[in-house]
Amino acid sequence: MMPRHPVLGPFSLMVLIFAFSVQGQPAQAQQVSSSDQQAAVIAQRLSERYDGIESMRLRFVQTASSAFMDTDERYSGDLIFTDTSFRIETSNQTIVSDGTTTWIHNRGQGQVIINDFVEDEGSFSLTTFLRSFSDEYRSSWEGTQALDGALHDRLRLLPTDEFAAFRQVDLWIRQSDTLVTRLIAVDLNDVRMVFELSDIVVNPALPADQFQFEMPSDVDVVDLREEG
Repeated sequence: MMPRHPVLGPFSLMVLIFAFSVQGQPAQAQQVSSSDQQAAVIAQRLSERYDGIESMRLRFVQTASSAFMDTDERYSGDLIFTDTSFRIETSNQTIVSDGTTTWIHNRGQGQVIINDFVEDEGSFSLTTFLRSFSDEYRSSWEGTQALDGALHDRLRLLPTDEFAAFRQVDLWIRQSDTLVTRLIAVDLNDVRMVFELSDIVVNPALPADQFQFEMPSDVDVVDLREEG
């Protein structure tokens, strides 16, 4: 799960250019049709792959930029998530949710914020998105590219609804295991978010207390559940 930026949750360039035939319209039409078919096959395979994922562990780097931001915002860390829970560890924060309660430990401030977990409409769940993106986006195959020594297919997603969450999404899908290792999304406010995912483990064995939060000593506790 990827919560609303500046942090990630359950649920964040060289393009290979193809030389199209210029020997007449039939040859070009055939190439477009083949590309569309390739996109449909990859999209179906991707949806089926993520439909079988119950949990995931990975490293992430998220970068956000826009014309209205003075500087790019960059965050990195470790993420473990299931459909209902997640745990994020960054250099200055630990964020844990068991699906009912969320704890945010800001180590630099010596503070823990506790709140009821709410499925925020501004949040972004990678697995949920990849299971159902075909319902709201049309996909095109943009070719193949090597990332970190592995061959990837690139899909570009454009919304069929002008009110969809993103204006454009680009996915890099590793051919060896059909996992997304890079995602670039541009939202309705023209914020460009880049997610780099690595060390991905699908359906890892997780300790029973993985999504339990152990309260540190000597911290200021702000319990927002007590308000209202």
